[in-house]
Amino acid sequence: MSLMRAAVLANFVDVARQLGLKPEEQLRAVGLGTALIGNPDRLISSDAVVQLLEKTAAASGCDTIGLRMAEPRPMSQFGVVGLLLSQQKSLRDVLQMAIRYLPLMNESLAIMLESQAGQTLLREEILTDANLPKHQVAELAMAANVKVFRSTVGADWRPVRVYFRHAAPRSLDEHWRVFDCPCQFDSDLNAMAFPTRDLDRPNPNADSRMAEYALGFVETLREDNATSIATAVRRQIYLLLPLGRATIKEVARSLGCSVRKLQIDLEKAGAAFGELLDAARQERVRLYLENPNFDLGHVASLLGYNHQSSFSRWFSGCFGESPASWRKCRGGAV
Repeated sequence: MSLMRAAVLANFVDVARQLGLKPEEQLRAVGLGTALIGNPDRLISSDAVVQLLEKTAAASGCDTIGLRMAEPRPMSQFGVVGLLLSQQKSLRDVLQMAIRYLPLMNESLAIMLESQAGQTLLREEILTDANLPKHQVAELAMAANVKVFRSTVGADWRPVRVYFRHAAPRSLDEHWRVFDCPCQFDSDLNAMAFPTRDLDRPNPNADSRMAEYALGFVETLREDNATSIATAVRRQIYLLLPLGRATIKEVARSLGCSVRKLQIDLEKAGAAFGELLDAARQERVRLYLENPNFDLGHVASLLGYNHQSSFSRWFSGCFGESPASWRKCRGGAV
């Protein structure tokens, strides 16, 4: 099961009430209780969180729930990991630590940094067990990333551009206010672009002694909250898939182990790389095919296929019809 820590909902009650809703009813509708709000370290279903935000957006008519929930999010809401991040010397150090200890903050979030031609792309993926729309939680996670950047190097920091897979909302006023940069929707990915030189911007509030203390404490937490190998592999597959690099060799390299060790660890966990890859493709393909801006060749490449014919054979084997037929039956363009 894909899990998040209850800290992600720290601001939900206030936001729901501001929109005229009863947060208790919204939580209950997705199988969650208000008691977890006071227990930020409790693990809860990421599917339930995603559904909560989407249902609340629909019930309130507000399509910026995620952005509103990110507004008052200080680093302290990330617990001791937030303390560790706040004491790092530079933005680069902050991001390296965030990626390393991400499972202690959000087991369902995957992050990857890619730098090229003076620009860095921070990509994110939200893992769920069911195929669900993730508009609000994707915007919440991206806005939280911006908050971390600004708390590290200054409130005047801004990305170059933010990308979202989902369609644009009715108004972009809130997005401009939160991100202070252009936002591109119906994109291939959820990501944030910024100048690579920003990675070396110093953190004026860094304290090496406090960072060392926090690191020691976080390491003990990591030992007690080891992420399953299957979850770790899933995260890497989702990040590498649209790059055409979701192979067992690449995933093993990203996890710092050999292919053989990864295979053995997965076998012990009752999982197999091929099954995890196939499940990720089946979840993603519906999302891509529902986007009329993606032709079938582009969908194939986003799923790691070099040839559309190979993608079509895989799709037909999984769903019993061709991708063109699947899309046509649902009113999409081929």
